Amino acid sequence: MAHDLSSRGQDALAAAWAVLREWLQADLQGQEVFQLLVDEPDRGVRALAARLERTGIPGFTAEVSGGMLGKLVQIASAEAVHVHQDRGHPPGYPSRPAELPPDIAAFTGRVSELEQLTELVDTAEARSSTPIIVVDGPPGVGKSALTIHFAHMISHRYPDGQLYVNLQGSTPGLAPLNPIDVLGRFLRALGMDGKEIPVDTGEAATRFRSLASGRKMLIMLDNAASAVQARQLIPAGTGCAVLVTSREVLATLDGVAHLHLSVLSAPEAVTLLGKFAGEARVAADPEATSTLARQCGLLPLALRIAGARLAARPSWSLQALAGRLMDERARLNELQLGDLAVRASFEISYEALSAVYGPAQVSCARTFRLLGLLEGPDVSVDVVAALTGGTLGATDEALERLVDAQLLESPSPGRYQMHDLLRLFAREHAFRDDAPDDRRLALHRTFEFFLARARGASARLQPTDPRRTVQKADDEPWFATRTLALDWLEAERPNVVAAAQQAAAAPDQFGAIATQIADALFWFCHLRAYPRDLDVLGRLALATAQRLGDREGEGQSLHNLCIANLRLRRFDEAVRHGTRGLAVRRAIGDRYGEGRTLDALGRVHYMMGRFDEAVEYGEKSLAIARQIQDRYSESAVLCNLVPAYQAMRRYTEAITCGQESLTIRTELGDRYGEGRMRMSLGVAYQASGRLDEAIMCFEESLAVFRDIGDRYDEGRSLFHLAVAHGIGGRHTDAIEFCEFSITVRRETADRYGEGESLHQLGTLLRKIGDEDGARVRLEQALIIFEELGVPNAEDIRTLLET
Repeated sequence: MAHDLSSRGQDALAAAWAVLREWLQADLQGQEVFQLLVDEPDRGVRALAARLERTGIPGFTAEVSGGMLGKLVQIASAEAVHVHQDRGHPPGYPSRPAELPPDIAAFTGRVSELEQLTELVDTAEARSSTPIIVVDGPPGVGKSALTIHFAHMISHRYPDGQLYVNLQGSTPGLAPLNPIDVLGRFLRALGMDGKEIPVDTGEAATRFRSLASGRKMLIMLDNAASAVQARQLIPAGTGCAVLVTSREVLATLDGVAHLHLSVLSAPEAVTLLGKFAGEARVAADPEATSTLARQCGLLPLALRIAGARLAARPSWSLQALAGRLMDERARLNELQLGDLAVRASFEISYEALSAVYGPAQVSCARTFRLLGLLEGPDVSVDVVAALTGGTLGATDEALERLVDAQLLESPSPGRYQMHDLLRLFAREHAFRDDAPDDRRLALHRTFEFFLARARGASARLQPTDPRRTVQKADDEPWFATRTLALDWLEAERPNVVAAAQQAAAAPDQFGAIATQIADALFWFCHLRAYPRDLDVLGRLALATAQRLGDREGEGQSLHNLCIANLRLRRFDEAVRHGTRGLAVRRAIGDRYGEGRTLDALGRVHYMMGRFDEAVEYGEKSLAIARQIQDRYSESAVLCNLVPAYQAMRRYTEAITCGQESLTIRTELGDRYGEGRMRMSLGVAYQASGRLDEAIMCFEESLAVFRDIGDRYDEGRSLFHLAVAHGIGGRHTDAIEFCEFSITVRRETADRYGEGESLHQLGTLLRKIGDEDGARVRLEQALIIFEELGVPNAEDIRTLLET
């Protein structure tokens, strides 16, 4: 504050300080007046000011009248006592504690968090209120390290000292400290004789608030167990700042600002490993370092242990430790060193579940354990209710209490996720505390839940497909609208894929359900352009069906893999899987499946430019559909025959097929099929020179696909509109549609489609004279087609050479 004084005032302060030092050392009366600063700060300041004024220091009175020097005298007096406190001042003499632990030498990152903490302190002080900040987070995330580092950053702002206590809220082997014991420590640190410290908690807290009043002190309450434990240790009034760390949120503390701490970013994790293991060592093997950081879950405690283990073993490579951590069953055993252990840190929070919530809440611990059995990235309340067999209300309550205990995180309302290392810890306890049958039933309930919901959602998306008409036992659909079905599938897709993979890993118990889950999710992944998920699901379903001798499942999985590889433009693989699937379906007499796989092979051959084969497969498929009176398959095959006939310049047959298919799909109420048919019919009209009818069909198909949420085919419709407008000479409209299609195709990871649209845009830009823009787009298209290994690349090279 001295910089706010005038030059004359600063001279007065320096002279007052010199007198004050001499006075406090020699004058017993000065010590008595100083006692007033402890008991009655305002009277103490006035007494000191009167004594200094009598010394006749020039300019002193004017500064006192301004109210500033009085505060400075108070601060200076505290500094003077601190300098001379080793000379044996009388009891009650104020002291200047400096109890913060040493700053963290290996502290890394947390730039954003430190900025937030600084802003919280600045904001509180600007409002003349006491900054009280609670830093909460899961075990091992570095709450204490961050807060101690921040406390050292701002300690100069609190010249009356720093108080620190570890409240032992999550210290292995130690019970949380009682507030009266902590208050006793604080009062002694502030100069009170131990014999005078009250034994009553309320009285001791009052005395502490009196001693802290008027001071500028920093108080750190580390590792708080609860709001009740911390509440009595917070001073009243202004001047002090309080930093609290806890695994609990401590939401019931009044006037508190909260900072939730999560794991480090990947670059921060790598840097922290380097500080322990050696920066050169880390830089020499970035791939192993990245793997090791992921295996530690970016958790500071785990990273610190891993780095320290490497430091103690200079001959080990990072790859060697990463290899030891590869086995999830042994990972927590590896992440311990000396008195540091990730498992021990987690154990405190787990054991506290019953201690905090009581015997009636053992469901919290059971829910936590069973969650460790699941592989997905997150869970919803209804999924966990299926896992535990509980009601939605009880499940929601248990999940929220696990969030409060920092054993779960809730990234959005109703959704929960668990840190990878906590998942391993929970799984350990599930295998230790829950019977094998209980674990198996919990997983079976969850897999059945995912299967039923995925089937129900798929049936809502494609109600006219006879294979997907599945409803609840009470005949009430789970999803009242198509939008609800799409939203559920979009949210749960990663979890359903994970469930299928987990079920497939235990074929003896869950093999059949793995194949069924994979097939149930097929339509959505096809609709929303997730071809890699189609490939993953198809492969695991095929392997499982073959192990179980499930020929029907094998045929369906091969069919799905044919479609997946078609979407990935891996045509030879698509033909191989389709041909094998066709043989299986013929062997078991599955006429419906045989017809669908013939249709799929026709589509693959069309994409390969083998139009005669495409028509041959399509006509065989159409004959089966009509023979078994499957109107849905008949309309689908007619739709797929349109481009094949058109490519052979058999326009009349193409348009006839298209019109027949559109009639059937309209009768069935098949909106997706209607959209696809209008798009195919538009291509046929365009090829035959009926451009206006083509554009109308493309516009209608675009409207359908946007209405049903089919992003993949939305991109295709936009592309066809660009081509049609380009043929009609409306280049501005054509370029706009082309740019829209590029955006959609990038968003749906349709690499071939993106290249196709870039090719078209380059051609359009060249027509309007923008050679530079055209070259950029064509070169981008060339890169994509070369990556995919498709013949289109040669066409692009020819264009770039002209």
